[in-house]
Amino acid sequence: MIEKEDIILAQNGNEESIEKIIREYQGTIYRNNRSFFLKGGDSDDLMQEGFIGLIKAIKSYDETRNACFSTFANLCIRRQMITAVKNYNSDKYKNLNLAMQGDGYSNHEESVRYNSPSLGFYSPEDIFLGKELVNLLTDFLSENLSELEKKVFKHLCQEYSYIEIAELLNEPPKKIDNTIQRIKKKILLYLSSYTH
Repeated sequence: MIEKEDIILAQNGNEESIEKIIREYQGTIYRNNRSFFLKGGDSDDLMQEGFIGLIKAIKSYDETRNACFSTFANLCIRRQMITAVKNYNSDKYKNLNLAMQGDGYSNHEESVRYNSPSLGFYSPEDIFLGKELVNLLTDFLSENLSELEKKVFKHLCQEYSYIEIAELLNEPPKKIDNTIQRIKKKILLYLSSYTH
């Protein structure tokens, strides 16, 4: 069973605690994985997304909030998987996905529903590069965001609106909105330098 101390240690980079949490949530990730399907990929692709969601949950869990860790982790795992499915179905991947299905598939294109088969895959290289980018971006943000920007960014990752963040941080909504715009500019600047 995962204790509060395990989560704190994992958030501080303790590998044993991280591995303990991953072992504990493998079943949860597997159960969530059965709800989705990536045509052209395999179940390991979505399992990987589930583990990424779990790592995000570990990093951003705040024990002062009312949600218990298991509820929060399950939510992060599902969101990560849903995001992957949505990305696979975006226009960006459409031509590649159709090409993988062979001749005539476009005449029978399936509608997008997240509990039915959907299209797409991540190659091992994409997954590796994605993880590398997340790690580099995390380091960049920890060095380049102000304390307020870090707090706002953390709440954004937990999908709070700027109004909710303003209430949580006891700041004017306009100030939070301006802070979000600064964060976006910094992230876009970093991503543009990463891709060139």
